[in-house]
Amino acid sequence: MIKKHWPILFAIAAVIISIILGIAASNSADTGVAIFVGAIIFMFLFPLAGALIGSWYGWRIRSPLKWAAAPAVYLGVVLFMMVTDLLSGNGAMDLSTCFYIGAFTGIAALGFEAVASAVAWLARRNRAGKDTE
Repeated sequence: MIKKHWPILFAIAAVIISIILGIAASNSADTGVAIFVGAIIFMFLFPLAGALIGSWYGWRIRSPLKWAAAPAVYLGVVLFMMVTDLLSGNGAMDLSTCFYIGAFTGIAALGFEAVASAVAWLARRNRAGKDTE
């Protein structure tokens, strides 16, 4: 089970790391630390997790249901931001901001999933072509 779904474990680790970094940033009086941590989380860590999930499931799964992975990753990031915002007690963030920031991860997941699906399709097609020769 873990061998088949290791990108989900990476995404869980990314969420845990982002919580730890968020706590460290909230305890700092320097605004630059918060901006740096936000950039690490939402422009590197979460898109990397989305890219891994998209590429893994794009390569491994043949079912059309795999295309639900990218919107699920996107909505997961948006939900994470909304819950974190509510728990911080600083007041609700504009919902459109959550949608825009979560788009980095969703686009990464969808792009890598499309490329991995195309490569897997070509690999299966070439393998089937060699078997008939």
